Amino acid sequence: MPTLVRRGPAGRTPEGSARERFRAVAATATLLLFSYLFRLPPLLNARSTNSDAAVVGLQAMHLLRGELSPFLWGSGYQTSADAFVAAGFFAIAGPTPLALMLSALTLHVAATWLVFATIRRRFDPWTSLVLVLPLVFAPSSIHSYALYPPRQLAITLATAALWALDGAEATGARAETTGARAETTGARAETTGARVWLGVGGALYGLAISADPYPIVLAPIVLGFGLVVAGGDAGRRAALLGAFLGGVAPFVLLHASADAKSGVFGLSTAVVGHNWDLLVRECLPWALSYKVYSAREVMDYRPWDAPVLVQAVQIAGAVVVAGLVGVGLGAGSIERLPRPVRRLGFASAASWPVTLVAFLGSVMVMDHFSMRYLAALTLMLPFAVMPAAWLLGTRRFAVAMTPHLVASALCGWVGYGPLVRGPLPVLETPELRDDDALLDVLRARGIRYAQADYWASYRLTFLFGERVVVVPTNAAEDRYAPYRRAFDDAPVFAYVFDRRRSREDVTAKAAELSRTNASVIETQVGGHTVFVVTRTKPGAVEPWPP
Repeated sequence: MPTLVRRGPAGRTPEGSARERFRAVAATATLLLFSYLFRLPPLLNARSTNSDAAVVGLQAMHLLRGELSPFLWGSGYQTSADAFVAAGFFAIAGPTPLALMLSALTLHVAATWLVFATIRRRFDPWTSLVLVLPLVFAPSSIHSYALYPPRQLAITLATAALWALDGAEATGARAETTGARAETTGARAETTGARVWLGVGGALYGLAISADPYPIVLAPIVLGFGLVVAGGDAGRRAALLGAFLGGVAPFVLLHASADAKSGVFGLSTAVVGHNWDLLVRECLPWALSYKVYSAREVMDYRPWDAPVLVQAVQIAGAVVVAGLVGVGLGAGSIERLPRPVRRLGFASAASWPVTLVAFLGSVMVMDHFSMRYLAALTLMLPFAVMPAAWLLGTRRFAVAMTPHLVASALCGWVGYGPLVRGPLPVLETPELRDDDALLDVLRARGIRYAQADYWASYRLTFLFGERVVVVPTNAAEDRYAPYRRAFDDAPVFAYVFDRRRSREDVTAKAAELSRTNASVIETQVGGHTVFVVTRTKPGAVEPWPP
């Protein structure tokens, strides 16, 4: 059985020996090291970022110039919180794709450490490390936020909220052990401490929702757990709920403003059939790593034809981990479990049915990439399987989790696609050299403005540092109006077709450009097909950047 960390009245643990301290430091260092090493392929090729993440980077660049906005560019429901985090990294390391990726990844690693720190209140260091490994060797549902903003700040704040609420649980438990000293100053301080922890947890969760609506899916889990920890103490409940309302106030105010949009955020019974089909065929298998999608090109993900032995490991891992979560769902009736393990384990295991139901009703579910909306299954997994870990013991639990961890690591690594070659990361993909050559060609021709498919446009604008601004071909996908106005006034522009990202028919686009403009000259730059277009009625070009 794993070692349960038992704290004395003063909050000290009996593991004060040098050996125990070394084990704690070694487990923490292993966690942090592997959290970054496993993401080495995308870090080495950070310039392969996508346009959604690039919008965050571009907004961060403008934030550093004093151009503030409460919402993420082009969104009336996501805030600019992740752009502010990226701006902090840019202020130190410059506005580079690597700094942008590190801004999100560091938030994910912080969330992983918070999960580890929470579990460490109950278990020894190495058991805690095994429990948190699903966040280290995470599948693509986690990569989509951990490597490419926005959204990771909201997830990290929600994780911090659970850490704080569990801190109230630990503080309250110490207060209960004071026995005859229940009326002493020390015991009253413990009670006050529990209220503070609950207030911090409530505020953090409210701020998580204010940063991005995604953590709303965890509302029954986080607030339910907090209310259980608060118990019948009116002061504790008031501290939790009052702080939560304060934290969520920015969300309410922003969504009541004139600039707010509902976007595609919402639930509907009309989509259940469509979502069910995607859930069972594509998204759940991908999220639980028993089906792997590999990126043949940057935007072209296709199922990986895994060897039979690997498929067996994948299926075994998914079945076992579902069973371990099932133990968590039944933890409330297992009296021999320590109360903190029982409570947090049950609350986190409940996130699985809550997430699946929310997925079925979500109007945001579109295709197999919607597996990212199942990220909570992995995020809550370390807490959800704590009851099983306690009952099985460290060694048996580690053996039980091994198939899922192996499948998850394979899912994440193979999913990197062109960024890896077998077990080794690729130092630089050929497309990055194509991007450099494209910038040289455009600047040599004096072109300051271009257009491309959305998934190429903002990415190129960010990579080019706005020396060339590329707007989406479809104006409805604009994220920043000043770019469009400057592009519309340019007498000469380029159309860029990126074969790895563009969804458009390049032949049809060439014919359209020829019909509506004075001249069109085609050239090839690596994987990019470029048309230099002279407008029929050129306008005046605005200077860019300001």
